Amino acid sequence: MKRAVFSKRRQEGISLIEILVTLVILAVGLLGLAGLMLDGLRNNQSAYLRTQASILAYDMADRMRINRTRAVAGAYDGYSTNGTDAVTTLPSCASSTSGCSSSDQVILDKAEWTLEVQGGGNMVLLPGGVGSITRGAGNVFTISVSWQETQWDETAGERAVGAQQFAVDFSL
Repeated sequence: MKRAVFSKRRQEGISLIEILVTLVILAVGLLGLAGLMLDGLRNNQSAYLRTQASILAYDMADRMRINRTRAVAGAYDGYSTNGTDAVTTLPSCASSTSGCSSSDQVILDKAEWTLEVQGGGNMVLLPGGVGSITRGAGNVFTISVSWQETQWDETAGERAVGAQQFAVDFSL
């Protein structure tokens, strides 16, 4: 019986073409991963700004609940952190150990809230932040906080700065 002899050709290594194809596939995958990470960072920034706006709106709502008597009397009605009516000077009672009267507390609340919304100090919580308080029927208040945010504009096909807003309604 005769044995068939098969030629066994051993592969000693990989070719340069195989290495280049592998590198191209790896590069495309890494570029895709980088794009996903960039989108995640943008979405995270948007969520951060919305969270800051929410915190600021509920902060003023809590201040008004604490000083309910003056809020119901209209001391907070129609206030905006934008423009000439914006209060930014803290009253002298802010550093007093005896505290503030209810009317001085309104001034303190408005001043501290304005500084927070506008980014008084070294840290800007909301770029272009503006807060406002409006009163509806009865004792129903709306506190809104708006800010500027860069987002993708689908119709223009480019990134554009647009106004965003968070509002909370509550009654006293």
